[in-house]
Amino acid sequence: MLNDRSQLLFKNLMGLYLNDGKPVGSSTLAKLPDVGLSSATVRNVLADLEELGLIQSPHTSAGRVPTELGYRLFVDSLISYQPLSKQSLDSIQQQLSPRLNQDELLANVSRVLSGVTGMTSMVLMPRKEREVLKHIDFIALGANRVLVVLVFNDQDIQNRIIELEQPISAAELQQTANFLNEQFVGRNLAEAKHLLVERMQRLRQTLNSMMLSVIEATDEVLSDQLAQKLPYLVSGKTNLLHYQELASSQRLRALFDAFEQHSEMLKLLDKSMQAKGVQIFIGKECGSEIYQDCSLVTTPYEVDGEVLGVLGVIGPSRMRYDKVVPKVDVTAKILSSLLKK
Repeated sequence: MLNDRSQLLFKNLMGLYLNDGKPVGSSTLAKLPDVGLSSATVRNVLADLEELGLIQSPHTSAGRVPTELGYRLFVDSLISYQPLSKQSLDSIQQQLSPRLNQDELLANVSRVLSGVTGMTSMVLMPRKEREVLKHIDFIALGANRVLVVLVFNDQDIQNRIIELEQPISAAELQQTANFLNEQFVGRNLAEAKHLLVERMQRLRQTLNSMMLSVIEATDEVLSDQLAQKLPYLVSGKTNLLHYQELASSQRLRALFDAFEQHSEMLKLLDKSMQAKGVQIFIGKECGSEIYQDCSLVTTPYEVDGEVLGVLGVIGPSRMRYDKVVPKVDVTAKILSSLLKK
């Protein structure tokens, strides 16, 4: 607990440091209109805050900067989060297209979030093996061309055009679709794929070659859907160049390598899936020394109460949390509504 005077000076120090990224001196704080204290009094209060581990001096004769403990106190207890203006909300909504399929929409969200926050964005993808197969359809595009359409979770549509050696009738396509829908719809992707492989040998003995070709193409679409290339999307990595504490080539290389290796970040994003609302990880809370001077802001996105994944941004610990947190939160809510539609 801080008394009123300590809290006032600490909040002012945080505000100045988040804006400028420069150590804040006692004389600077003493000159602020709402402080009304002498430089000597301010120095004494800053010494108390330093003893509490909330601020530190980066080198002799410098001003003070917040510690990770200081950031934690600030974001948990002292900051005021304001709702986004209608203009900012409309801007985000206009950049997110409802006409995209699930994967395209998530990529769009990742790019938009990095743009509106000026940070590096991350979107944890839904686990493909848990997606439920909702519908299978085949559409004739010509005598020998067929569009294979698979719908997952009502909002993720995958399709593929196949070329057949011989024409297939509309009746055969409908018969094949009816069979697959009866056998596999309502199962998750992993179960559907396993059952189809299990029954493929028997199907080869009972179906004609054209119907079998269509089913094999369906199996390939299922395999592609299961073979998720990346566990999460990353956009706006070069945004980190704008922050002096992260902009050295050595530091950026270490951060980019960490993004690619996935393991530590996946732990945090998985942890965020289990929590309600916005989570803020500061410095070592991100799980590695690599993330010193960084913070990660995350929140889950969901459909009908089921959490599908997590989105968030990573940037310097001196980010403007009062502006970044509402943007992350609102973007997740807009994404959830678009996925539901």
